[in-house]
Amino acid sequence: MRAFRITGNDLTSALDLLHVHAELLGVVEEDCAITVWLETDLPMLDRHLVKIEELPFEIANATATGLENDRAILVACDLLVRPPWVASEPAFHGIELVVPRGMAFGSGEHASTQAALLVLHSVWRPVASLIDVGTGSGILACYAAVRGCAQIGACDIELAAVQAARELLPHAEVALGGPESLSFVADLVVANMTGTELGAALPAIFSRWNRRAPLVLSGMRPHEVIGIESRVVGEVVARERIGDFCAFAVQSVSF
Repeated sequence: MRAFRITGNDLTSALDLLHVHAELLGVVEEDCAITVWLETDLPMLDRHLVKIEELPFEIANATATGLENDRAILVACDLLVRPPWVASEPAFHGIELVVPRGMAFGSGEHASTQAALLVLHSVWRPVASLIDVGTGSGILACYAAVRGCAQIGACDIELAAVQAARELLPHAEVALGGPESLSFVADLVVANMTGTELGAALPAIFSRWNRRAPLVLSGMRPHEVIGIESRVVGEVVARERIGDFCAFAVQSVSF
């Protein structure tokens, strides 16, 4: 395992990108620095904005596993997420998603994932197909599978995320790349990425959405919502904000 200490003036954006593009095994946030653990090289960050220092082996491979304090996450009163090494809650009788925490982004811990889950949960109705763009570990696609969706597609530009999603969802079509890499269009499309990445991916996302069910977008900071929302034609039918991350769902009025 490797550890990197990152300092600079744009740590929030750096951590957002790492959550999307790296298989983070641990994160420690300080006032002026973040330290991240992973098994591979650190993805490319803007070296003009941050300074990166790889920490010594003995620090990177400390005895703590990072799993000791893991717990089930109650996203809604009837929706729970937990890793497989955490026991099920005996008194819980709602929808339970069991997702490994190897991919920090998509495991249910990150605020943008919770916002996306809440919106998806609030607008859900039976659909024949769903596509999850920027799937991470596949948690949003996993939600659709648990709810009985028959055809599921997912994509991510990171190989580690694709491998994790394929392991979690062996019957889904999981592609390395963007939405255009998938072979079908879906009733419901969900995308959880940074606001900048959402903006760039919207045309490809629209091309894979047949508009029979809502489009769910998450991962935006509050100041990014208006710009993204202005590009989607339809009625906003749900909104959530968890911490600094926002999500909303749009129902097309043209179908």
